[in-house]
Amino acid sequence: MNLRTVFKAQGIILILNAIGGLFLTSTFLSQAGWEVTPDLITLGQFTGMTFLVLAIYAWRLPDVASESIKPIGMLWAIGGLLFTIIIAYHILVGAVAGPTAYVNILITILFTIGFYFYSRD
Repeated sequence: MNLRTVFKAQGIILILNAIGGLFLTSTFLSQAGWEVTPDLITLGQFTGMTFLVLAIYAWRLPDVASESIKPIGMLWAIGGLLFTIIIAYHILVGAVAGPTAYVNILITILFTIGFYFYSRD
């Protein structure tokens, strides 16, 4: 495995999240233990579009950045760490629950480690 593969794998996971947020919004949100409202569906769809944009970035960055990919990978590791912190906080305060939250934090931790490990000099 290398940094390019980590980016591509995260792109695939982000596409799956984008599909959930954009087209399966009620299911996507209710599995986090939330009461689905029209306002939350709007927010979920916006989040789904954000996942789609990030998926495109993750998929294309290795090709666009070429030899400069390692500093970008380290930035993505920092971003993954920040996402891990907020997901952990939401789990701890009970704002999210169920398998979705635990799978989400596990995947986020694995990608954070992957980006960090493969971005070091």
